[in-house]
Amino acid sequence: MILFFLIGIGTKSYGQAAGDYVFAPTAPVPPALIDSLWATVGNWSISDGAGNLTLATRTPGATDNVWIPAGKRMGTVAATATATGAIVAGSTTVTLAAAPSANIVGLAIRNKATNGANYGFAPGTYVTAVSGTSVTISQPTTSTNVATNLEFYPSCKNLIVDGFMRVSAQLVVFGDLTVHVGGIFTQASDLYCANINNYGTFNANTNFRSAKNLYFGFNGAVPGTGDYTITNDGTFGDTQAIVPAGVGSGIKVLYSNMANSITIKSSSSSVTGYKFNIAQIIPSSNMKTLANTNLNIKENMSLLIHNGIGLSIQNADTCVGATKTCTIDPGVTVYVGYRLHAGETPTTNDQGSFVYNINGTLDFATYASASNNLTAASANTTQLNLIMSSVSGNSGSLTLNLGDGTQTNAGTLILGSNVRLVKQRTQSININFKDYSNVRFKGNYGWNTNFWLLNSNTPAPYLFPTKFYNLSIDSAKYVLPAKSIVRGTYTAPTGRAAFTNWVAATIGGVTPTTLASSLYNGTTLASLPQGSIMFTGSAYYYVPVVRSTSTYMTNNPIVLNADTTLNYLMVGQYANGSSIANVAVSAISGTSVTLASAPTATTTQTNAIVQFLGIQGTVAPTAITSPVFDGTQALIYLGGADFINPVMAPNAVNSPSKNNVVVYSDQTNRIAISNATAGDIVTVYSVSGMKVASAKLTSDKTTVNVGSGIYLVKANNSVSKVVVR
Repeated sequence: MILFFLIGIGTKSYGQAAGDYVFAPTAPVPPALIDSLWATVGNWSISDGAGNLTLATRTPGATDNVWIPAGKRMGTVAATATATGAIVAGSTTVTLAAAPSANIVGLAIRNKATNGANYGFAPGTYVTAVSGTSVTISQPTTSTNVATNLEFYPSCKNLIVDGFMRVSAQLVVFGDLTVHVGGIFTQASDLYCANINNYGTFNANTNFRSAKNLYFGFNGAVPGTGDYTITNDGTFGDTQAIVPAGVGSGIKVLYSNMANSITIKSSSSSVTGYKFNIAQIIPSSNMKTLANTNLNIKENMSLLIHNGIGLSIQNADTCVGATKTCTIDPGVTVYVGYRLHAGETPTTNDQGSFVYNINGTLDFATYASASNNLTAASANTTQLNLIMSSVSGNSGSLTLNLGDGTQTNAGTLILGSNVRLVKQRTQSININFKDYSNVRFKGNYGWNTNFWLLNSNTPAPYLFPTKFYNLSIDSAKYVLPAKSIVRGTYTAPTGRAAFTNWVAATIGGVTPTTLASSLYNGTTLASLPQGSIMFTGSAYYYVPVVRSTSTYMTNNPIVLNADTTLNYLMVGQYANGSSIANVAVSAISGTSVTLASAPTATTTQTNAIVQFLGIQGTVAPTAITSPVFDGTQALIYLGGADFINPVMAPNAVNSPSKNNVVVYSDQTNRIAISNATAGDIVTVYSVSGMKVASAKLTSDKTTVNVGSGIYLVKANNSVSKVVVR
């Protein structure tokens, strides 16, 4: 029988096994030596599993479990060692250019070129022996290189923290990191680990705008391929609930892009009071892979990075053929402080397919980038960002599903200041607002919601859905891209004059005051933002922002790549690109585009992106009443004056398909609806006006389960009272 040394923490006990390393310095460590705590053999003891400790003869390595007992403070770990060496594919020996100056036995080893396609080392590799310049490793190398920049990381197998530990230089945990109740783990440098179990405090020594890299789901210092979990019952990141600012939230989770799944959850549904407030969660970009990774978010969190991507499943490396999925569980809220999915500029690498399933709540409005709190600031903006690769010919897809069509997984999307959708003609973006889902246009601190909808053979306004199940607009200033269809409940507080969410263009030197915001009054066409609206005096048109690629130096015309021929390009639009700044298009012939002035490049610009936006001239366009989705019409007709006042009141959207809808109770605790049309919506209210149930009618007769009582049932435009026993 194996005996264990038990440490009591709250109502739980945790046991040290024989052979585990215990941080147990025999005397206080002088401040001058604090950087050598991990590397000093005299600070370590070995447990026999029965409560007895003996002095260690070496420092812990990749195969050793490490404990930081309650009351003990591990200040830092030793710095990372570097060297140059030669590796040969299939060999377990690495030859260094010079003998290492310190003992590296037991340390993790990795190619320092972290962004390369091939590290040269298999996951979980560590040093087993050193003899002069010859280093023996635990697994054969996977490639050949005569001069590889190597890094050796202090490491252990599993790390258990009951006291206090701060990592100020890179540390590799080959297994799991566990912080028990009362324990504190502070990350001040990069950390690699497989799984995390946090019942205490796991934070960083920087505020919410910074980021310390937590490489999660890693086997040693290389991405792992399994299923990995962060179980958090304590404080992960900032110590406040949902924070304005503070110490400890600046953790950047880079999860393995080779993993099968990544899950973030509490230990059970009964756990309350936990906090998960960090900078961001994105996949690592250390290795190209075809893994179909699933990111599962099962507990509330805030991702409050400043000026960056808060949440993404996009891999910065080539990943053709893979599908990456993120699912937010029902009842879970994720606050994003800046962007979702991708940055300002699409990656130049080919991508696969990406799916976001929002069955809980995704909130872009509450906490914004500049200060992440409720104080108004000019820089406080957030962005629903769905951007595909800029590689020509990539056929990937990007899908956002709001709910799954059931009441259990309804899904809520709360929009902040910006919506940006970017794709190539061969790609697809799909935004699906399912039955029972809720969309709220809120903005950040008085900003109206801007739509930046680019790169499509579909007119940009139609990329964002115009059909909603439940829609709420916090102010009348938020106007949707086109007249919307709403099934269910629509609310829009009054008291503010409406104006379009794109700025109006100047026609003949006059900016229509009915559409222009105070921010852009009097602007000229050349300075209009992307995706502007033109008003001719009687109708509105969207000016598509289109992008293409061309190779040029000072040649004029420039020739656009044939596979990105721009159906919506027109004379008068402004061109912008490398060495092309606000130059009007003067003529178009096929893919040959003549500019008002030639590019000024001093070297050849190869496959350079050229963006066309805005319109010049004083002649209003001819009215077009039938928009062409993939034809040659450059301006897209949006409608007349009613464009800024879409009719979305509840009594205008649910016209009954059948008359004489019958509502009755056919048995205990049940309401029946007959003579209705499949697809219509029924809503049940208590007599006090509280909504208690709703359902999508699936047949001529549909039933809804409720408790006993008196109810008001709204089916389309008819309202009935029914008594249920």
